[in-house]
Amino acid sequence: MIDLLSNALGDESLVQSFSGVRTIFGHGPDISEQHQTLAWAYGYCYVRTLVTGREPVLLLGRDPRPTGAALSKALARGFLAGAASRGYVPRIVDLGIITTPLAETAIRSLEADGGVIVTASHNPLAHNGFKFLTGCSQADDPNAAPAGALLSASVMANVIAGVAALAGSGDGDFSRHIQSVTENDLEEALTRPDNESSRIHAERAYLDVIGRDWDIAPHCLKPLTLGPALLDPNGGAGCGIDARVLEHFGVRVIEINAELGYPEHAIDTDGIDPASGRHMLLRVARAAARERAHFGVAFDYDADRGNLVLPGHDESAIITPQRVAAFNVALALARRTLNGGAHGKTAVVMSDATSLACERVAAAFGAEIFHVETGEINVVTKMHKLRMEGYDVPVGVEGANGGTVFETSTCRDGLQAALSAALAESQPQVAREWVRISSIASGGHIDPTQVLSLEELVASVPTNPNMMMRMTASAMSHGELKRRVENYFEETLWPRLQNRFQNYEFQNFEGTERVENRTGDESGAWRVLLHSQNRRAYVFLRGSRTEAGVWRMIVDADAADDFAILEPAAREMFESIG
Repeated sequence: MIDLLSNALGDESLVQSFSGVRTIFGHGPDISEQHQTLAWAYGYCYVRTLVTGREPVLLLGRDPRPTGAALSKALARGFLAGAASRGYVPRIVDLGIITTPLAETAIRSLEADGGVIVTASHNPLAHNGFKFLTGCSQADDPNAAPAGALLSASVMANVIAGVAALAGSGDGDFSRHIQSVTENDLEEALTRPDNESSRIHAERAYLDVIGRDWDIAPHCLKPLTLGPALLDPNGGAGCGIDARVLEHFGVRVIEINAELGYPEHAIDTDGIDPASGRHMLLRVARAAARERAHFGVAFDYDADRGNLVLPGHDESAIITPQRVAAFNVALALARRTLNGGAHGKTAVVMSDATSLACERVAAAFGAEIFHVETGEINVVTKMHKLRMEGYDVPVGVEGANGGTVFETSTCRDGLQAALSAALAESQPQVAREWVRISSIASGGHIDPTQVLSLEELVASVPTNPNMMMRMTASAMSHGELKRRVENYFEETLWPRLQNRFQNYEFQNFEGTERVENRTGDESGAWRVLLHSQNRRAYVFLRGSRTEAGVWRMIVDADAADDFAILEPAAREMFESIG
């Protein structure tokens, strides 16, 4: 068993990070002994690291990938073995195929002590993985992620280290406890008669939470006056459920590619279709045009991402991720303003890879902006901490993909992105409030009676020239590369740029904080922010934690002429030192 675990950990396709664990499991329905052992070990270490209480409640959920059922069963066996090693008798609730946002809400609504969602999100169908969730018993810790969120980076690091220790030490207790779990034990644990009622309870709670957050009442007989919206769940976990939820809020839905477990096209829609050379979202825009929908949404396989498009027949109908994020921030803050504002200070949390255009939107409303390192859990945890400090935090932006965390949600939610677009059309006062605030910020003038179409409203939201690149460097530590970048920038690039910018600052991000000096976690993100009198720009770098020498670079600028100079200069900088 230990040899199988060691082999699994040595697989080059294995990704272990604070966002979860992922590798290539195959097209199923069975998984290899090696992968089975990996799941046993992770389930075992998760329970031993995080779960307390004599009878903990643990939730299982998954997307429809063919290996999902086998992987869920292996994790459940690890849960049972880990609990037995602590003298616990867990109650496992199998929610079956479920979206990630719904699974995370279920943790809170069912008052569970933890759980896991089995998914590889937007990755190809042969990939699979799992994301562990924080339970309600950890909710009182002010430094922990809120209940239902992904584990914090430090806690997930402890789970990863625990699995590595099992492989290194040949822990006999692990093997003994795994072997003590019989097939009958598993069958009994996974087929509880209350599984279906628990899922129904979780779905009802999901509706209630969204209704409370957005101040709209869900009702199964609500008139369908909004939309229509075209939804493309592509055979993923969003099939049916996302349409039902939107209809509860009055959105008429046209659903395509909605046969559960049977994707009609590549799962990652935010890219180029290799067969046609066109953007994957173009098919969704064209379908929206054919069906006369007001907009379209394409979901990834666990439905935590929703890519928005307008109806159309070319790539101009595709709304870029950063514009979607700015759109969501603008409308969330406009709704707050119209509702009388917050009882305290208003804040927006943004990852270090978020476009400066989003910051301009938040600043126009007077919101305080807090930056964190890229990663959904960093955004969610910072939003949670700020609320405990008395801030009102209506929205956060998760990363370069424009993923938005709305209100009290603990993850991105593609369905709420769709709801934001639907409400934008039905609440013209919110759209006008955004345009009014934007006009004041830019010194312009608007007609207060103006009614904007969704297309006009999207176009009113600012966007920056922005480019993300995958770069490779020779083998060196993250800290060494950052030091070389800083030296090259100061000695070579800044003399060429100071006629355009007044000053610059190096910024480092680690977890939920921006740090003045790197504290030893050299794998955190870095960027140089350049200032002039009325515009800014940045170059961002973040190295892969799993692929040596692989870096992501982002260049973003408020002005197109700044971007035209900065983008090739940034490439030159990296290539010269890498």
